[in-house]
Amino acid sequence: MVDTGVRVGEACAAEWSCVHLEPVTGAKYGYLHIPRGKTRNAKRNVPLTGRVRDMLETRWTAQTNKSRWVFPSEEGAGPVSRSTVRDQHQVLRKKLKLPSEFVIHSLRHTALTRLGESGAGAFEIMRVAGHCSVTVSQKYVHPSPESIERAFERFEAMNTKARAGLPGMTRNQRQQVSPTRLLATVFATVGEGRGR
Repeated sequence: MVDTGVRVGEACAAEWSCVHLEPVTGAKYGYLHIPRGKTRNAKRNVPLTGRVRDMLETRWTAQTNKSRWVFPSEEGAGPVSRSTVRDQHQVLRKKLKLPSEFVIHSLRHTALTRLGESGAGAFEIMRVAGHCSVTVSQKYVHPSPESIERAFERFEAMNTKARAGLPGMTRNQRQQVSPTRLLATVFATVGEGRGR
């Protein structure tokens, strides 16, 4: 949960048929398909981290009876229950003397907060989390001065790339192009149908 941001019920109900360890085009580790859930947006694909992929591969190899559930109940007839996971979490939390506010849902909250701190916007967090509204996802985006500075560095890089594509100019001329001239060129390009 701390690496995927899935809900506890989604983690408990995960089936092997929804685990895709082969990366899709451009991805690195694969994804977990969530077929249904709490909201209308719950159906989604959640990218895996290297740690989750390794854990899933190890779990698959270690399962002797090859249950259809990633986390089967002790009897193996169904998935592990949310209450079992919650109770195990409480026992571990007490043994480690962690605060009582650290509930199992804190793992999802931590994942989504870290995703926001990594530069993901509210709409990306909404998609990963399966939230019903971007308003819910906004609480995980906490822009720091450093993250805003990094965003402007990426913005500047995109502007530089756009200037490099201006037709009929030398490199030196492109570097000195004014924002007004750049906008005029953009509008002219769009007007000619090249901006699609």
